[in-house]
Amino acid sequence: MPDILQPVAFASELLDEVRDFDCGDEPYQQGLADWLLDDAIPALARGTKVWLYANQSNEVVGYGSLGLTRWKYPEGDSPKNGLVIIPAVAVRRVFWRKPEGAADDRYSSQIMQHLLAEATAWPGSLPAIGLFVHPENHAAIKLYERFGFRPFHHAYTDPMSGVLYRTMIRPLARGP
Repeated sequence: MPDILQPVAFASELLDEVRDFDCGDEPYQQGLADWLLDDAIPALARGTKVWLYANQSNEVVGYGSLGLTRWKYPEGDSPKNGLVIIPAVAVRRVFWRKPEGAADDRYSSQIMQHLLAEATAWPGSLPAIGLFVHPENHAAIKLYERFGFRPFHHAYTDPMSGVLYRTMIRPLARGP
């Protein structure tokens, strides 16, 4: 049986639990750790939802977030429509590619499954979920593609690094 993650709604009282959050040495990975410490609480105040994910040993494995955005969707010449966005998601380095076994049981997959379920249930029947990913984050790109995300025309360039991030989108399937 796989180690099933439990989502925990993030709040300022949990900041001490993530002070040592390490999701890699690359600047974009360090930026994801910084987002949790510096930007998650202000994002909550703007309506973004943020979760920590704990394993059965009660260790914080990672975090994920969902918010709202407006992009020209479904085409570049379409009017702007409301969409769900993943502002930030990360897995602590010690838990990369864990637990061993089937890809669907890995922590990264469990986090994505939870985020997609929450996005699908978001009020307002929003048509799609989008995200930005660093072009060198090949593991994340592969994960997102496995979950049905595809390249999208919306552009984002990081003002600090000048890096053009890849934009990906996935329609949200809704039940009858």
